[in-house]
Amino acid sequence: MRGRQRVLVAAFASIALVLSSCVSVQPQTTPAPSDPSHPQPPSSMTATSTVPTEVVSPSAPLLPHVPRHRVTPQGLWWGVDSTTAMSEEALDNVKHWYLGGRTPAVWGRYVSGHWSLRPGELDFARRHGIFVYVLVPDANCSMCSGGGDLCGNDRTSAQATQDAREAVRAARHDQVPEGAMLFKDVEQVGSCTGELTAEYLLTWWRVTRAGPYRVGFYGNAHSQDYDFVHAYCDVVGTHPVFTREVVLADDEPEPAIGAPPATIGPATAPRFAPTAPHCAPPEATKIWQYGESTSPDNYTDVDEIMPDTPGLIAPDGSVTP
Repeated sequence: MRGRQRVLVAAFASIALVLSSCVSVQPQTTPAPSDPSHPQPPSSMTATSTVPTEVVSPSAPLLPHVPRHRVTPQGLWWGVDSTTAMSEEALDNVKHWYLGGRTPAVWGRYVSGHWSLRPGELDFARRHGIFVYVLVPDANCSMCSGGGDLCGNDRTSAQATQDAREAVRAARHDQVPEGAMLFKDVEQVGSCTGELTAEYLLTWWRVTRAGPYRVGFYGNAHSQDYDFVHAYCDVVGTHPVFTREVVLADDEPEPAIGAPPATIGPATAPRFAPTAPHCAPPEATKIWQYGESTSPDNYTDVDEIMPDTPGLIAPDGSVTP
């Protein structure tokens, strides 16, 4: 959708070793530890206990269950995102377009704007066992209403405050549960320069997390000279809490852009390899849009999602830890 790890405490080491042996490509895996600086590489996700007074049963599923056929060969959750509503028609489109005819494990949807969640969508996701990640559209965009690039909206603290408050209101209106993550779309717009800014990112994070929602940014680091990279790195350099809390969804590179029907799907998903800002912690990026639809016959773009991604809306209505 464009206009384009902390050494473990020794007391828990044995628990981690036992639990990690239970991990399979099915998400009988583990939640992200409370310290977001602990990396979770997709090839060797490690289980930990964060409750020192309890012993966690090694057989206890510590992440929600996702069927094997919705999981990639590397153990990531396979998903899509769209500007169209989740519906039987849209799901049928996904099953016919992507190889294997699978229901996605995760579906990304906007919370406001022209493409916002419609009544009944979250219920639809729950009925079909689909996790949802929530996107917030950008006021900057490419080819808005067919009139070319629209710039100038991702600069100031005042703009960020207004945008964040509107996003929180929309999330509450759409019954997005507290603690869900709102991924602000801040993709690069080609002709917009000097934005977004560190001031905008920092303010948006502060206002939204008081909403109270978690904060993610859906950005483009295809070039390390992009404004998103400069702004993000400026904040990371001075605000450790921001660095620990903020999750990234990256949309480059896109090896499956414009892929023909029945050629890509969970079984053929590539190794998780998004391009992130050079200053980002290795574990910061949790979602990678690795393919983009270029056909009007395909309603969705295609994603890989780390199983420890916080703030997803689970099928039972809860939020992933």
